[in-house]
Amino acid sequence: MRNTLAALLLFCALPALAGDKIIVFDPEVTPEAQARLVQSRGGSIVQEYPFINAALARFPGDVRTADISRAPGVASAEDDEEIYWLASERPLALEAAQAAIGELLETAKAGPPAASTQPVISPVYITSTAVDGKFERLPWSVVRLGASRVWGVTKGAGARVAVLDSGVDCTHPDLAPNCAPGYNVLEPGTPPHDATGHGTHVAGIIAGALNWSGMAGLAPEAAILPVKVLNSSGTGKVSQIIEGIRWAVGQKADIINLSLGAPQYSEAQAKAVKAARKAGVLVVCAAGNFAGDIGYPAAFEDAVAVTAIDYSNKLASFSCRGPETDFTAPGVRIYSSYLEKSFYLANGTSQAAPHISGAAALAVSLGVKGEAALREALKKASFDLGLPPEQQGAGVPIITRLVSDILAAK
Repeated sequence: MRNTLAALLLFCALPALAGDKIIVFDPEVTPEAQARLVQSRGGSIVQEYPFINAALARFPGDVRTADISRAPGVASAEDDEEIYWLASERPLALEAAQAAIGELLETAKAGPPAASTQPVISPVYITSTAVDGKFERLPWSVVRLGASRVWGVTKGAGARVAVLDSGVDCTHPDLAPNCAPGYNVLEPGTPPHDATGHGTHVAGIIAGALNWSGMAGLAPEAAILPVKVLNSSGTGKVSQIIEGIRWAVGQKADIINLSLGAPQYSEAQAKAVKAARKAGVLVVCAAGNFAGDIGYPAAFEDAVAVTAIDYSNKLASFSCRGPETDFTAPGVRIYSSYLEKSFYLANGTSQAAPHISGAAALAVSLGVKGEAALREALKKASFDLGLPPEQQGAGVPIITRLVSDILAAK
């Protein structure tokens, strides 16, 4: 119950700072005209978003959003609301997990498990040993989806995945080889360091390096572009997410991973996601963790919404679900990189979404380009778990099937 309440608190919106509003203008309104309109109402433009013809503006506290939205040339106006990282519970150290389940299961079968009505305790990781005696810990989900079985063909080299999150600890040995230059939206000009571990955990699932010293992600040679849009409390503003999307698109990201969300609709954020999709970027989003309707940005038509399943291929109890669901992926007891060169377990649709991003990165490395082609390749490779569509969408993409389909089409 405590974890459920915590998740609800994380997912509830708080009021925006008085006066901060995101304005989307009609296409014909120039930047100069935008500035004049804002100034005429006592405001000033803080940040421009030309890719969606919008701006963040600051007004006196008595200026109402509804009045701005009715101004000539304004398509929409909204308060700059807060948005959150999505975690169902605090990350769990490996030692604590070992104590909780006793002896770790060290084997697992790649592919869907046999149907069972009995609860199944998942392994944390599966150990893979090299000829020289070194070993790598592969999260159970990496093995289950078959990623390790295609690494002889591709490890994701050439794919660029922007992780819009709390930042990424690029000093971690399993992330340093794959970290590309990033962007700190909160403090431009400073590194996108991670103070919470959330973004670091997400990045490891996507592209933890296969360096025989820790863990490996689904696409262990894909490039991670860390974009810090959340602060040390795990919160950020819609305007900061929009700016992060703008930067990622400009950096030619193939995939944007958004393991964050809020319940309220944002017209400006919807336009940013749509613009990314139009630019050919696959925008992968966590569905949410309070067992209700899918939140935003996952619920946008142009986003890829990902729910979470457990080791038994059942929908995780915390996972949001709804008609917007596109795919499902493992999101329970996921082992990945964490702060201070450590490794933790975590549950959440935050962990499910990067599995889809990692799978897409492998497809990109094999020549699948553009949002539409990536989405179609993932659908074709998906395994139907027998869950309702609002829980699984097209199902869970199986990496071996994905790679086989791509190679067969060449």
